[in-house]
Amino acid sequence: MNSNDVLVVGGGMVGAAVAVDLGRRGIPVRLLEARPATRPTADEPPRLRVSALNGRSIEYLQSLGAWPALDQARVATFDELATWDISAPGRLAFSADELGLDRLGVFVENDHLQAALLETAAGLESVRLDVPAPTLDVQPGTDGPRLILEGEGALTPALTVAADGAGSRLRDAAGIGVWEGDYHQHAVVATVQPNPPAGTRTWQRFTPDGPQALLPLAGGAASLVWYVSPSKARLLTAMSEADFVDAVESAFPTDLGLIDQVYGRGSFPIRRLHAQRYWRDQLVLVGDAAHVIHPLAGQGVNIGLRDARALAGQIAESLRRGLPAAHPAGLAAYERGRRPDNQLMQSAMSAFHVGFTAPLGPLAPVRGLGLQIAGHGGWLKRRVLRYAMEGR
Repeated sequence: MNSNDVLVVGGGMVGAAVAVDLGRRGIPVRLLEARPATRPTADEPPRLRVSALNGRSIEYLQSLGAWPALDQARVATFDELATWDISAPGRLAFSADELGLDRLGVFVENDHLQAALLETAAGLESVRLDVPAPTLDVQPGTDGPRLILEGEGALTPALTVAADGAGSRLRDAAGIGVWEGDYHQHAVVATVQPNPPAGTRTWQRFTPDGPQALLPLAGGAASLVWYVSPSKARLLTAMSEADFVDAVESAFPTDLGLIDQVYGRGSFPIRRLHAQRYWRDQLVLVGDAAHVIHPLAGQGVNIGLRDARALAGQIAESLRRGLPAAHPAGLAAYERGRRPDNQLMQSAMSAFHVGFTAPLGPLAPVRGLGLQIAGHGGWLKRRVLRYAMEGR
């Protein structure tokens, strides 16, 4: 490849956004993605993995030209949110109208968004897509990872963007350490058709086992998320569909209603991770390669897209000044701009997890009181919630 090109390794939602952003700026970029998502068909039920997009992410996707590539019939708007604790009467509820917004956000399937971004990238002259990409061999090197692409040999990009996920081979090969931890919980996720159908309200309830949530999807479907111990997650995913439905209907609040159909289910462990630095030599990290937060508030993809926007802007600024894409000052500026925001979100979600998963005991009324206070918090409530929904 051309030594002036930026190489993005990993074409998930964040990596693809980096490629599109750079390509729209006329910066030569090459994207490697080994297992691209297929776009869901119009008559296909919702897929299992979904993400919440806040207003700032939606605006960013619009600016990239990727928003029109989404099938809007598969994008579900939500304009109300409620959260409460099973052990106390306190309840926090708010709406888009209360915050002066048209909507709180949308839920979209990960595969759908990834496919839309890759299609947008394919239409840009400055972007070269290797999708699916040949096997990439990553080896430690004296000045950064050595990248050997099957059938091509050594790659020598101007800058390599590691968008290859939480288990990033590029990050490890660069010798960048991480701080990480395990929440000792799994998220059991199921895509279902509830009865009555889901509307535009998302809710979350805290229980002694862990939170339970409903995320409304297109067509009245819903994504159910149930945080439980690893052993209970194994039990729930091994059940017959009928037994699983009985277990969910018995454990979830009456807000759910009944379940007419289960389209898919699975589970994954909940963990946290933060890279000790975001760049080294000619390698820079974005998205899950740099940070993984608790999915409780659905902010993972939103902060990843903020990484993408910040990095593309910083690369463009370095090039505008006649500096290389991997100039240390530019990469350091990217880290300074993004680390505090990512750390704040990770710390907040960890604190929330600890506060609501500790044994109930005498602190249960305090948690309920906290939600009651938050529900009547006036300006402060609106300010905090607007930041979560709009990212500013």
